[in-house]
Amino acid sequence: MPSIEHIIAIDAMGGDNSPDKIIEGISLFLKEDKNIFFNIYGQADPVNNSLKKFGITSENNYKIINCETKIENKNSVRDAIKVGKDSSMWKAIESVKNNESDLIISSGNTGALLVISKLLIKMIEGVDKPAIAGLWPNFKGTSIFLDLGANIEFNEKNYLQFSKIGAELYKVIFDKSNPTLALLNVGSEEVKGHEELKTSFNKLVNQKNNFSFHGYIEGNEIKNGDVDIIITDGFTGNIALKTAEGTANYITNEIKNIFSNNLYGKFCYLVSYFLFKKIKKSLDPRKYNGGIFIGLNSPVIKSHGGADALAFYYSIKLSAKILRGNLIKRIKSNIENE
Repeated sequence: MPSIEHIIAIDAMGGDNSPDKIIEGISLFLKEDKNIFFNIYGQADPVNNSLKKFGITSENNYKIINCETKIENKNSVRDAIKVGKDSSMWKAIESVKNNESDLIISSGNTGALLVISKLLIKMIEGVDKPAIAGLWPNFKGTSIFLDLGANIEFNEKNYLQFSKIGAELYKVIFDKSNPTLALLNVGSEEVKGHEELKTSFNKLVNQKNNFSFHGYIEGNEIKNGDVDIIITDGFTGNIALKTAEGTANYITNEIKNIFSNNLYGKFCYLVSYFLFKKIKKSLDPRKYNGGIFIGLNSPVIKSHGGADALAFYYSIKLSAKILRGNLIKRIKSNIENE
């Protein structure tokens, strides 16, 4: 019997093609790591059918908690709170609040997940707001980018706190002792940007940080990989994320169209097949699946609603790394020392 290190709560009914993609993602993870236990919240019959379908027969690594209702993507946050107390999402979050699970993963309604998590799990003392952090590929590896949409209004305190929190998250995920951090701005000069940004810049220059402060970074420099952590407000961060996703999708589709238009294009594609396969693998968005709600008393992982089983597997892998790295303890220690 495996030695269980941590327990992850799974909202098995959130997102497209659930619970099949959720359970398949768990099965992929359990093939390489049996030291995580899963509290699976969802409708018992479909979940059991998925467990059989994907060959999860041993109960050493999971328990099913039957929840007949689920929060739909179409539900407003108000409706989700009003009618969702018996839902798979609510019960999974509640299990973290009650110390029955260490972390929750859901592919469900983002707004509901964030608000209910804040309501039940609460904020770390001293932190005003949660942020959404995400993994961002670059030429040298992967950066962490936050905030990706949780906070439209951002003040100086948010910049400073999320810088500390983002640095600890990077250290845990990538095992780097002194990551480099920058603030996203419209230019690299110190006079550029709004007042909250400039004030935050000056404080980060002059105070002791748990990272190496790079200064400002512009949007076209994110891909270079010279910076490990990028901090911005949720409005700008969400636009940057959606623009990058849209551009990547456009380029991928254009390449497909070019190589499928005629026989010569198809021949060129066949000749370059292994090269394109390598490129596709390195840029596969599924490897970066999992928005991380940080600032709460427990990590909350938001898997993309349209993510498939492999993408969900990567969100579990990310969650395990966060738990094993004692992220919350590290963040609390830094906030207490402010």
